[in-house]
Amino acid sequence: MTVHDGHRVPDALDDLADCSLTPKRLLADSHYGSADNMALAQGHAIDLVAPARTAKGCSSGRLTLEDFSLDEDGLVVRCPNGVAPISTSAAQAKLQARFDLAVCRQCPNRKRCPVRADSRDGSIARFQYTPARAENQKRRLYESSDAFRETYRWRAGIEATMSRLKHQMNLAHLRIRGMPVMRYTVNLRALGLNIRRCAAVQA
Repeated sequence: MTVHDGHRVPDALDDLADCSLTPKRLLADSHYGSADNMALAQGHAIDLVAPARTAKGCSSGRLTLEDFSLDEDGLVVRCPNGVAPISTSAAQAKLQARFDLAVCRQCPNRKRCPVRADSRDGSIARFQYTPARAENQKRRLYESSDAFRETYRWRAGIEATMSRLKHQMNLAHLRIRGMPVMRYTVNLRALGLNIRRCAAVQA
């Protein structure tokens, strides 16, 4: 696959329900863990366990909301440099933290920080973000816990098998088309991998 199919989760859940195979818990990778999919799974009484997507800017070395300390309401308590905001506010669409611009200009992280000078108030630096991003920050903190690792280890553990199927059994370069032929080939390759593993255990 060249693109993820996270948008097909509703179809997958409907198919599972039609076959009376609805699970209590469903483990998936981050492409399937959107807020919409989480809510949809909850409506089907399914516990969808999937990591949140990597925060934008994190890969380029920029500071993100995950580096800020938030309270239970998602409002900023401290910035990554330990500075408390002058004030915070919450609206339905945006949450906001306001900092002293003079203090921000002395910060060693100012070039990497998402806090920006307010164009209307020359003494204030402002940081705005959505409630959804605040919820994702809570998810990412939970994902670093032992409880999440224990639950998700079954999904993470299958990656080694998928890698062997792709490279050792050459599933990454199939020259066939059509679902019946594809399913037949994949089943045979999986059988071949199991035979190799059984032989390795008995060797």
